[in-house]
Amino acid sequence: MNVWEASKALGVTERRVRALIQQGKLKAHKVGGNWHIDNLVLRRALRRPLSEHSRLILSRALHHRSLTGLRGQDRKRTAKRIAELRASANPAALLFDWWGGKNSGPLNFGTNLVEHALAGNSAYVMEALHRPQEEYLRKPEDLADVVSSERLIQGLTQTELASMAGVPIEDLRKIERAIRLSSPTPSRRILRILNIEPTALPDLAAA
Repeated sequence: MNVWEASKALGVTERRVRALIQQGKLKAHKVGGNWHIDNLVLRRALRRPLSEHSRLILSRALHHRSLTGLRGQDRKRTAKRIAELRASANPAALLFDWWGGKNSGPLNFGTNLVEHALAGNSAYVMEALHRPQEEYLRKPEDLADVVSSERLIQGLTQTELASMAGVPIEDLRKIERAIRLSSPTPSRRILRILNIEPTALPDLAAA
């Protein structure tokens, strides 16, 4: 993409495009004396940036791969945003907009994704969001957190998830209340539906 094409895509002047290249905000190299833009993620935002609070809790949720510690509207909105990122054909653009074109917050997996989005590494962002999810779930509390979080992100009710996994709903309720089961089968079936591979599960309850 040349400077003129980039200016049209961004809705700015060609002079502004050259300035962004000089500032390192657009990756580009010269071909025959003319700039060629390597990857165009930077553009006029299509959505309002999230508040600092919303960015912080979203980056933490992405880092922990769960909604741990979140309650009420924060929990629901963060789950919806993670689902939107996963479903998007261009999650890097979403992150760009939500962070207002600049990174902020403590360094973690979430803000690292934002860094890659700002750098134009769209393929990395897509791959990272859809990477197979492995979890060490030795503690019942960890299993409860991962199952309840992922169920909400995927927009499933307890009844729907229990039915899809072919397990009694009471078993799912026990799992989400961190109560040990007498068999690992319900947990494994539920995690399989949620596309989570457990590397460990809680010890079984005494018979």
